[in-house]
Amino acid sequence: MNRFILFLWSCCWLAPLVLLSQITGSDGKLLRIDTYRNYKMLDSAAFQRTQYDYPIPTQRIETSYQFEAGLWVAQTRFNYTFDAMGRTLETIFERYDPGAKVFYPQIRTQNFPRGSSLSQADSVFTYSWSDSQQAWELSIGQRNRFNAQNQLIETITSIAFSGQSFRNRDLNFYDANGNNTRIENYIFLNGQYTRTGFTVQVFDNQQLRSSTRYAPVPPADSVPLSRTLITYTPNKLISSTEGFTWDIAAKEWKKSSNTVYTYNAEQQVQSQVTTLSTAAEEQKSRTDFFYTANGQFAREESYQGSGTPTEWSLDSKRFYYYDLASSLREPALAPKSFKISPNPSADEVRLDLPLGSSFQVFNAGGQLQASGVMNGQKALDIRSWNSGMYWVVARQKNEILLGKIIKP
Repeated sequence: MNRFILFLWSCCWLAPLVLLSQITGSDGKLLRIDTYRNYKMLDSAAFQRTQYDYPIPTQRIETSYQFEAGLWVAQTRFNYTFDAMGRTLETIFERYDPGAKVFYPQIRTQNFPRGSSLSQADSVFTYSWSDSQQAWELSIGQRNRFNAQNQLIETITSIAFSGQSFRNRDLNFYDANGNNTRIENYIFLNGQYTRTGFTVQVFDNQQLRSSTRYAPVPPADSVPLSRTLITYTPNKLISSTEGFTWDIAAKEWKKSSNTVYTYNAEQQVQSQVTTLSTAAEEQKSRTDFFYTANGQFAREESYQGSGTPTEWSLDSKRFYYYDLASSLREPALAPKSFKISPNPSADEVRLDLPLGSSFQVFNAGGQLQASGVMNGQKALDIRSWNSGMYWVVARQKNEILLGKIIKP
């Protein structure tokens, strides 16, 4: 379980804010993904399913199922909470117990977005569920520090593991063009930070071209560990990535992986071919991507083989299903604002909304605080509410309106 905690934390560290718009579009909301396997032996054997549900505008639930003995059996569930900008605020991971037929909490991650940024976070906290205490216990805490140019310059990560605590520190350095050219990693030991490694990144025309990881191995100041090289198409899309590991004995780079991307006329990725190289053999895999008329994923086909056209063997297919009607009802992330006054306020506020429009108020955690239907300007009594920020989502026919209440 602790390995899983670290995995989730690493995902949050790399991409702390997931946008709700990533799974909505002109085809509507994504409802389901079905995966079929064993095409070598069968025409189509059901394997895995992910079901998407949207209880409220700021919540998404992803439930994964495994196909067993002719039935879809629940496995895991992710519950995402978003703010009105579509940024992830909270993720709760649960595992299904088929005996008790209930989901049990496992991991919880909280993201605290930075200002109006869609990608940066001031802090990220990950908790594990304690069965004995019947409560969430903090496992990983990450706090970020930014400079005047809004660049991430320092990340302090505290990890609680088996009754012990560890602290890591990452420092980021930038060139005159704002490129993140160096990342240094430290661990807190014996009252001070000790460097554990660093990464050097090379940019060309604002594009990352290479990333090389080093370790401080005495007597040398540093020894290379791994390297990634990236090439781009004329349209600035990634054309290929090559991975290398450093052979200490031979003192040279050995290629470990290679991924090549091709694109269609609409500049959508059409195929992805990956080669994994070991001392004994090469393993190749290929994924082909197919799209709806509106540009969303429709199907993925995965193959294994040697790479020649006649030796690719179909391994699995993945199908995407959308709620077409939702694209007519709820245009994703295209709301208008409306007036709320007085704001901030500690007593009551008035919502300047069209007559007949419905509204819902959500707190920062995405929980419903109030709702109603407008009969002209409506005053909301907020004296009993906790201090903080609240989002108001209103609907008038096919139009979505957004507002923000601040209670000091």
